[in-house]
Amino acid sequence: MPDGTPRAILLSIGTEILLGEIVDTNAAHLAAKLAGLGVDLRTVRQLPDDRAAIAAAFAEARDAADLVVATGGLGPTHDDLTREGLAAALGEELAPDPALESELRQRFAAYGPMPASNLRQALRVPSAEALPNPIGSAPGWWVDRDGSVVVLLPGVPSEMRRMWSDQVVPRLEAHFALSPLHVRTVKTFGLGESAVGEALGELLGRPGDGISAGIYARDDGVHLRFSTRADPARLAFPLAQAVRLLGDHVYGTDEETLAKVALHGLAQHGCGSLASVESGTAGALLAILSECQAPDIAYVGGLLVPDRSVAAAAPTADAVVRLDLKSQDDHGRSRVEVAIEGGRVSLPLTRTRIHGSGPQRQRRAAFAAMDTVRRAFG
Repeated sequence: MPDGTPRAILLSIGTEILLGEIVDTNAAHLAAKLAGLGVDLRTVRQLPDDRAAIAAAFAEARDAADLVVATGGLGPTHDDLTREGLAAALGEELAPDPALESELRQRFAAYGPMPASNLRQALRVPSAEALPNPIGSAPGWWVDRDGSVVVLLPGVPSEMRRMWSDQVVPRLEAHFALSPLHVRTVKTFGLGESAVGEALGELLGRPGDGISAGIYARDDGVHLRFSTRADPARLAFPLAQAVRLLGDHVYGTDEETLAKVALHGLAQHGCGSLASVESGTAGALLAILSECQAPDIAYVGGLLVPDRSVAAAAPTADAVVRLDLKSQDDHGRSRVEVAIEGGRVSLPLTRTRIHGSGPQRQRRAAFAAMDTVRRAFG
């Protein structure tokens, strides 16, 4: 078992990524998972569907890192070249794996004859261990050779995530001496990054021995992140200090969400159901509330209405939150108007301002509405 913190490189393979046709969510997901495991991610590279480029990238990555994880390029078509690229980098020949071919044929049996092109997914080099894919046709690879580990995973996010948790993580934990990264997060709304930094003062630069701190802007506010590879109990003190210094701008910690905190406040005031009416947000508030898992209050749905119709719409629920996002001014700011009404709760029209453009502006308006609810009833 190698000692020390393993270094990793991520390779995202697919010309469609470089053309901007899809967003590389796989890299973001894996980066977070690697950090949590205690792996030091050094580089993320995006590569075209080009055998020579893929082979060169694997050769360079294996020289520079202990772990190389690649996603994409494991499909059955002519431009799925990840297997061929890694085989070239390893100096090994691809050959059919009878067991993989049998599994593929069994998978396709329920749907009719298997296309001949899918046989490419049964190819394997001698040093590769096949990683089962329970929800797709593309198996992954685990290659442990010459002091480095290479993992190949499908590019389909649902398949990649399932195989990562079920197949890859147990192997990584057995192979490397990992020191997991422990993280605590303080979540705020209503302050910018610089204002959060000023409020924290010396705590941001000196959170404690072996502890790192960072500030990150999100649509749902500014998050403050403390992390350590030492005893996680050491994070309790800086977390408590941050909550004290940031006051009522703090809406939660760790896995808490702004919507869930806001809805819990309404439930505490006797509301068992909530509806929404919004204008100018393209359904951003409806989306956020629909995703929220709040067991003590039911979200019964929302209405999207034209401007100036927000006050007139009348859905039925214990509480109704009304959100109207106005147009931007010359400084890029947008006015957000929020009101809440119901038999047990009521809040007159409240105005605030947000920055941003496009979908980000709409989501920020929805979160501003949730923060208004939180402050009034939390």
